Amino acid sequence: MHGGAIASLIDTATAFAIVSIIPAQEKVTTVDLTISYLRPVTEGRLRAVARVLRSGRRLLAVSADVFDTSGKLAATALSTYIKLQAS
Repeated sequence: MHGGAIASLIDTATAFAIVSIIPAQEKVTTVDLTISYLRPVTEGRLRAVARVLRSGRRLLAVSADVFDTSGKLAATALSTYIKLQAS
């Protein structure tokens, strides 16, 4: 599987983790995303598990792990999001 597809899965999983803890009207965007690809994925489905590590006044730190069909860790990531202010 292409690394960009895994990155997209991670970014989506971390966004859903954040959406589950912030007010509905609040908006966020990704500031950075660091991914370690640990093993190639050549077939099957992937499963991403994300969790918010810290939710500060402006920044949120989020981690995510991606597992292959056999449950082996294929990638891990750390991401930072920023809360956007209404203009």
